Amino acid sequence: MNNSALIRKICILAQQDKKRRQDPRYLKIMGFLVAKGFLYTNEKIPLNPNAYINLKDALWAGSLVEPRILEVLPAAYERFKKHFSGDADIIAKFEHVIKRIRQKDNQPIEFYGISIEKISPWFFIQLNDRRSKSIDKRKVSKTFRFKPETVEILKNLKEQTGQSESEILEKLIAEKNQFDELRIHSGKNRVT
Repeated sequence: MNNSALIRKICILAQQDKKRRQDPRYLKIMGFLVAKGFLYTNEKIPLNPNAYINLKDALWAGSLVEPRILEVLPAAYERFKKHFSGDADIIAKFEHVIKRIRQKDNQPIEFYGISIEKISPWFFIQLNDRRSKSIDKRKVSKTFRFKPETVEILKNLKEQTGQSESEILEKLIAEKNQFDELRIHSGKNRVT
């Protein structure tokens, strides 16, 4: 291939890229990801924090326009599921990656050509939207069966402190852990 043919090919690819960057599918997903704080760009893109994204369109944009989209897409899907839709096969791929990251599975897998090592950090970053918690900061729903007198004590503590029952229990557990650590450390320092 001579220089002029190579230059012509580069120009054609540049025109394709320019056209794809104006595609509504690309602008919608990038507007969403930039607005949420996953990605930054020096391009002028309308922010779209409330967009509803078709996962097929997002995968198209990540595969043909901006590969960074594929790196952050599973974390964006996990944190903002109500903003995404897609067919069962695509959703199953996303859920599989999310499950592997939650389990801290070290086996190598790829998500549309992107390794799990590149995808994983995006699940733990702090976003502009403080309401969205990273995977390690989310609260876990648990059910306990208490004696009626324990429930009454919790109700009274809730009224007295203005804290939720969960906050009261978390505080008590944290205090017990501190006490146990103090006891362990003071036991090590004793001379007998």
